[in-house]
Amino acid sequence: MRRVFGRHQAQSTACGYPLDVQASVFSQAFARVESRPNRFRTVIHPSARVAAIYAIDKEIDEQVKAVNAAKQLLHSQLTRRNTLAPISLLPPEILAGVFHFLVFEDPACFRGQNLGWIRATHVCQFWRQVALDDSSLWTTISGISANTELISKMLARARNAPLNIDIHLDGASGREVLRMFPPHFSHICALCLHGPSILYSGGVRGIYSLLSREAPALEHFELRVPVNSPITLWNPGVTTLFKGQAPRLRTFSLSQVLMPWSHIPCCQLTQLKIVLFKEISTTDVSSCGDLNQLINLLVSCPGLEILVLEHCLPPQFTQIPHDQTIHLPRLSRLCLVGPSFRITNLMKMLKLPSSTRLHLHCSSDNTSAHNDHLLLPVVLAQLQGPAPVEFKYLNVTLGCMCQPLAVTASTSVPASRIRQFQGFGDDMDDDDNEFVLSFDRLPELSHHTDLLESVCKILPISNLEFLSICAFGSLNWVELFKRCTKLAMLQVIGPGTSSLVRALTTPKVPNARRGWNWKKRRDSRDNTPAQPTRSPAAHAHARMFPKLKFLSLNGLDFSEKESPSGILFDVVDKVLRQRKAPRKAPLRMLRIDNCAISARRAKALQRLVQEFHWDGKEVFFDENEDVNDYPSGSSSDSGSGFDSD
Repeated sequence: MRRVFGRHQAQSTACGYPLDVQASVFSQAFARVESRPNRFRTVIHPSARVAAIYAIDKEIDEQVKAVNAAKQLLHSQLTRRNTLAPISLLPPEILAGVFHFLVFEDPACFRGQNLGWIRATHVCQFWRQVALDDSSLWTTISGISANTELISKMLARARNAPLNIDIHLDGASGREVLRMFPPHFSHICALCLHGPSILYSGGVRGIYSLLSREAPALEHFELRVPVNSPITLWNPGVTTLFKGQAPRLRTFSLSQVLMPWSHIPCCQLTQLKIVLFKEISTTDVSSCGDLNQLINLLVSCPGLEILVLEHCLPPQFTQIPHDQTIHLPRLSRLCLVGPSFRITNLMKMLKLPSSTRLHLHCSSDNTSAHNDHLLLPVVLAQLQGPAPVEFKYLNVTLGCMCQPLAVTASTSVPASRIRQFQGFGDDMDDDDNEFVLSFDRLPELSHHTDLLESVCKILPISNLEFLSICAFGSLNWVELFKRCTKLAMLQVIGPGTSSLVRALTTPKVPNARRGWNWKKRRDSRDNTPAQPTRSPAAHAHARMFPKLKFLSLNGLDFSEKESPSGILFDVVDKVLRQRKAPRKAPLRMLRIDNCAISARRAKALQRLVQEFHWDGKEVFFDENEDVNDYPSGSSSDSGSGFDSD
């Protein structure tokens, strides 16, 4: 009998009732049983034993009812207590608004036991009921498809509200979640599917099941497959996705997915992104359809604002009709990746606003250097539209292994680069850049330099304020950028830029005496000598970057010797002294990173600028150098940013 009540007591405790209530109820029942200690033991007849068991079960049922009554009473008291809390005095719509902020700050991601904002529904009955009554709280479903039960409940609680779904389909749970969407597809507003489950058994069929349904509320569709080789989605019985019934579709994006161009619904698309990781075979590209299908798609989407086509241009672009024109008057960003000849031919067909941001990543065909140069006149025509642009920021990369030739330009100087004065080469895909042009697979270095010279000549950089160069090959930088007289910030990386640093010194002026042309007056009445006049050869050459204020040197060897300029350190020292002279524009900041320079020479340069930054990487290349050979040009010997180590 003790076992019966002990087991019942354990079950009651697990229910969460207060222990004092349970103890009071069970002690009374146990006392009644113990009052007859030997009564049941003396009963031998089976019928009497059955009757006794029946009596005990009846008493247990009565006690269970008493416990349930106590539970209801306790629950009622807790509810009454919660209604008196200040937070419970808020109207339901205000509390629901608070939950919406919580959904934004802590969304449910379905990873492990992290329920995100849903934990707020476990606080009290009032909060839970308010959350259940607001269907819009359950419309954002994102994360990993592991918690299928919760995803199913959210779909049911959202009812007919517009759904925003961003799910990573993972394993069997991903395929199970994929089968949940068809009944709710009529009110899905945004659908983003990605993950390996798309490739497994039933994954592609599940995608076809979705794409073959009408989507009256769908505005954004994205499908990403994380594989090296793209998959092909093609069904002979499907001519257009969503049965051509997706009137609200605005953005359409595919990554590592091949699909015929004719299957993409035109509707009123504002964004179209087709991304492949690398150039694929001609057969695979042809499975997407021919050139005419792509042209018809672009012509049918005049409202496009963003167009991204990476490694998916049809091979027929090598031969196109010259009279074909595609008008995209609202396009703000164009990103093309592929062979330079295909990109050139597509650019010839496009008619774009001059304000369109161009991101062109070309690969050379290694057969003719002329094909790469054909793109430049097309780019020049685009930049010289009705509203020509003037670039103030330019980033040039030449000869790097990761990016043989790249040029990035913007009409504004990025604020982050002004503060840190670093970070080139990493902004190729930054949307703030109005112009990006890169080439890879170039046949030889001379082709790099010829292309770069041609690109810099066509770019409007007369008002350039910030120039960043990363180069490992030599080039006549002075000739390319001598027109940039308004340049205030210069950043150079790599040994190929040392020639530009050497050009910052003021050229020597020819002997003044040789420049004077002493002319005698022929008038015999005046025997005084004539006033001297300067010959044209005596005029000093214009200083390179006269408004330069910030200079950053990275990856240079200050012991580098070049005749007649001499050691690079002496050149930099001369630059700082010349610009610090009276009636000159002094350099305000000098930054040195990853350079071969000793601490003595770094300290000598520190005295010549207002602000000095050095990474402290000391390299001894001249044991006989004496810092006294470089007298102080400034009274501020401490200098900001100098590392004494």
